[in-house]
Amino acid sequence: MATMTDDKQKAAKGMPAEGTAVSYNHIQRVVAVMSGKGGVGKSFVTGLLATALARHGYQVGILDADITGPSIPMLFGLHGPVKPGEVGIQPLESASGVKIMSMNLLLENEDQPVIWRGPLIGKAITQLWGDVMWGDLDYLLVDLPPGTADAPLTTMQSLPVNGIVMVTTPQGLASLIVRKAVHMAQAVKTPIVGVVENMAHFVCPDTGKQHFIFGPGHAEEVAQASSAPLLAQLPIDPQVAALCDAGKVERVHLDEIPALLDAFLTAPNMYVLRQPARSHTFSEKALQLIKHRENWGTLENPDAVGMVRGACGDSMQIDLRLTGNVIREARFTTDGCGATIACGSMLTKLAQAKTLSEAKQITAEELLTELEGMPADHEHCAELAVKTLRDALISVEDGSGIVKTP
Repeated sequence: MATMTDDKQKAAKGMPAEGTAVSYNHIQRVVAVMSGKGGVGKSFVTGLLATALARHGYQVGILDADITGPSIPMLFGLHGPVKPGEVGIQPLESASGVKIMSMNLLLENEDQPVIWRGPLIGKAITQLWGDVMWGDLDYLLVDLPPGTADAPLTTMQSLPVNGIVMVTTPQGLASLIVRKAVHMAQAVKTPIVGVVENMAHFVCPDTGKQHFIFGPGHAEEVAQASSAPLLAQLPIDPQVAALCDAGKVERVHLDEIPALLDAFLTAPNMYVLRQPARSHTFSEKALQLIKHRENWGTLENPDAVGMVRGACGDSMQIDLRLTGNVIREARFTTDGCGATIACGSMLTKLAQAKTLSEAKQITAEELLTELEGMPADHEHCAELAVKTLRDALISVEDGSGIVKTP
C-alpha cells in the first residue's frame, strides 16, 4: 500500500495516487481464469471468453495478472505505451472493445524481463486493479499465471473475485496440477464457475474424425472435484494457433464458443443484465472530422478562451471570436484521441453563428447525436468538449477572456 509520502510525491509529479481510479470504476463481475499448470491455454481461454462476451454487447476488460510472462497483449495485437490520466492509467482497447491492461504495456521494451520476487508481483496486481481506469464493466477477466503462490493468492484475497474459470488439458499430469489449484480456490472460499478443457482433441480436416492426441481427458474428474460444470472442450486447431500468434484472437471461430458462452452466463452468480449493445466504431461523419480536423487551431487575440483537462487526462482548448454576442469564429486544439478531435470539430461547427446564450444550451447529448453516435468508451469526450465551450462562454460573461479548469 502506498504511504502518504508516496502519494504526495506522485501528486507533485502530476501522477495519480495509488488506488485513485477505484472510486471511478464500476465492475459487475470479476472472474479469474486459473489453472495452476503452465501451457494449458489460460490466456487463450481468457481471450475467447472476453471476445464472445463483447460480441454479445457486454462491456469487458482483461487484467493480465501474469506479471512475469504476460501474453494477453500479443493475443490481441496490442502494443504500449498506455496513456496516464489524472485519476488512473487508461487501458488499451481491442478491436471488439475489450479493455486490456498488462505489465507488458508498461515496459519500454516488450522483451524486457520482469525479474521480481513474490511481494512485488502481488503489489503489481493490486496496482493494476486500483490504478487503472476500467470505467463501467460487466465483466473483468483476470488472467492468472501458473501456480498456487503469490499471484493467484493476491488476486483471490485482494480483489473482489466472484468466480474462477479453471482451465485444464487431457494429460493426467495437467489434471493433477489443476486439482491442486481447485483445492486452493476451495481453501480461500472462491467459487469455481466451471472447467474448460483445452486441446481436448484434433479434428482431421480430411475425414472429420476426432483424434485424442493426448489420450482420454480427465476434465470430468476436475469438474467433479470442483463441484462445477464442464463448460467446454476446445479442440486443437493449427489455424487458431496461427491467428493467436498474429495477434488476432478475436478472429477465432470455434463451434464450441457459443456453448461456452451460454454455460458461463448460466453459471451461478455470473449473469448480469446486458446493457443495450453499444457501437465500438465511429460514424462516417466522425471519421471525416477526425481526418480533416475542421476548425483545428487557435485564434490570434481571441475574445474568449476556455481550457479544460478532463478526468481521462485529455485536455482541450476552444478559442472564440465574437461580433457582439454572436460567435463569428471558433477554433479548438486538443492533445486527446480521435474521439476528442471529432467532438471538438463538431462542437465548434455547431457553435458558429449562434448567440452566446444559444451556444450555452448545446449539450453533450446533442453533440453525440450530431456525430451519429460514438463508441461508448469515448462518450466522455463530448462532455469534455461541451465543458470547454462553456468555460469559454463564462470568460465572456466575467470579462476575464480566459477560463482554465484544471
